[in-house]
Amino acid sequence: MKKHRDSQKRIYFEDAVYFVTSVTKNRYPYFKERIFADIFVENLRICRRMKQFRLYGWFLGHDHFHALIQPGDEYSISDIVGGLKRNVSRDINKLFTHPESEDSHLRGEHMNARFRSVMMNGVRLFHAYHPYFSWLRSFHDHVIRDDSDFENHFDYIQFNPEKHDLPEDWPYVSENPEYKDLID
Repeated sequence: MKKHRDSQKRIYFEDAVYFVTSVTKNRYPYFKERIFADIFVENLRICRRMKQFRLYGWFLGHDHFHALIQPGDEYSISDIVGGLKRNVSRDINKLFTHPESEDSHLRGEHMNARFRSVMMNGVRLFHAYHPYFSWLRSFHDHVIRDDSDFENHFDYIQFNPEKHDLPEDWPYVSENPEYKDLID
């Protein structure tokens, strides 16, 4: 067991599964914009591949996300969530000013046709309607204690679209077949 270095006093357990939640600054509903939600999903995909963690379930709402994550041997839950949040913020904010920036993860092979299309059609105008993207500084985590606790948190993730009165076909959930490659 190892403690996190900041005021959160986060505790890390080997082979633990974590339920994590992170919220946008001022609960601003950035993810109502499909392009921003797609950026989150692409960064989740990239982060999972790079940081080699297991993802059992996830949900992205208008202003927050939940995930059930089991870190691998090399990266902690803080490394994983911090990297995801940092890259999502950078890529969304780059859209406001420099949509095809050299340091964006969404260039080349990672940028799908929808991103290219929106970028070609003046996505910089989003800044006229939205403040620069930002998350709250930290995130909430809960160590899953047993199978029952896992099921409760997994069910909570699945119930979130209904809880937040999102459309029945809300696509940004782990059950969406389009994202089956993300789930272990």
